[in-house]
Amino acid sequence: MTTTRHTTSIAPETDESPEESAAADFVRRFQSVWAAPDPEALNGLVHADIEFIQPMEAPVHGHREAAAFWRRLFTLIPDIRGDVISWGLRDDRLYLEFRMIGTLGGKPIEWVVLDRIVLEEGRVRQRIAYFNPLPLVLAVITRPRAWPAYLAAQRQRFSA
Repeated sequence: MTTTRHTTSIAPETDESPEESAAADFVRRFQSVWAAPDPEALNGLVHADIEFIQPMEAPVHGHREAAAFWRRLFTLIPDIRGDVISWGLRDDRLYLEFRMIGTLGGKPIEWVVLDRIVLEEGRVRQRIAYFNPLPLVLAVITRPRAWPAYLAAQRQRFSA
C-alpha cells in the first residue's frame, strides 16, 4: 500500500512512480480544465464508459450522460470553476480535494469536494464524489433568484 500526498503544488516529483506521474499529469489537466470548464473539455477528462457517483444525482454512466450532467450543473451555476486544494494516490486510487466556486441565485457559493477516482489510460473511469450537499440545497431553497435555473436544470434531467 503506497500513500502519496500532495498539497496545492501539482508539479511532478523527480522520484515518482509511473502511477504517481500519471496521477500528477491528470491533476494538472483537471486544474486546467476546471479553471474555465465546459462540457466538452470536462468529458475529455473522462473515459467513454465513465461512472460518476455523487450526492443529489443519480449515477451517471458514459459520455452522453456525463455531458448532460455537466449541462445541468452549468445551467444551475453558469460561472462554476474548481480549484485543486490537495491530492494523493493510494492503492491505485486518486484522491482529489478541490473547491467548487460560482454564483447561484446572484450570490457566491462554494463547497469542497473530495473525489475518489479510478484512472484508466489517463482518464477517469470511475469517480465517487464526497461532499456535504446541504449548502447547495439551502442556497437553492433560500435564493428565489436561483429557482428558475434550478427548474431548468431539473427539466433537462427529466427530458433527456
